Amino acid sequence: MLHRLLPLLLIVTVLSYILFNFQTIRRDLVYKLGIANDPTSSCCTEDQILSSDGSFDEKEGTAIFNNEPIDYPKTSLAYSYYQSINQPQDQVVLGTTNTSGQEKWIEVSLDEQRLRAWEGNVVVMEYPISGGKWAPTPKGTFYIWYKTRSQVMSGGSKDLGTYYYLPNVPHSMFFYKGYAIHGAYWHNNFGQPMSHGCVNEPLNYAAQIFEWAGPVVPAGQNVIRATAENPGTRVYVH
Repeated sequence: MLHRLLPLLLIVTVLSYILFNFQTIRRDLVYKLGIANDPTSSCCTEDQILSSDGSFDEKEGTAIFNNEPIDYPKTSLAYSYYQSINQPQDQVVLGTTNTSGQEKWIEVSLDEQRLRAWEGNVVVMEYPISGGKWAPTPKGTFYIWYKTRSQVMSGGSKDLGTYYYLPNVPHSMFFYKGYAIHGAYWHNNFGQPMSHGCVNEPLNYAAQIFEWAGPVVPAGQNVIRATAENPGTRVYVH
């Protein structure tokens, strides 16, 4: 009798799995088929970036990624923020001392899903990143035009299961319009595409390269726009 019920139980199990994971399966399927049609092309508009003061928003208590609330490490993000804003100007950060006088520049390899920070022809930092999955990361040569210590980012599609609302995104370096290199606390899948076009970084590396790259954000300040006197670091994405 039991063996006759096994096919039925198997069907029920498979259907239950599909129903429970429908959104994830659908989201991954439309991505693989190239028909996601997600309207989001970057995390923010230029006006949103410029209107942000880069401060940590203590009122924010919820973060959403792929339509689902996620573990939001508010306490550790706040600690990192207040440490960075009060950092002395002469504090040495690992990998950020340019004694060679060579140009600092950043390479983002989308094929490898890796970032390298260079001083001339010497790599001073290298680590895995997550580039665009739902929208492509723009390729080319750019210069960091704006930096914020903390930034709210939102976008995606609720219908496709890719909606996100991410407060207090740390150490954002905008290199092309609303596309940034920034820390990511909502996943740990670095080395695989995960974003809507931005370049996601592990939090510890994001903090280091933020201090290393130009334009320099003065201690006690949250945002900076590149100028001729305080230029942005070159970013090469390929």
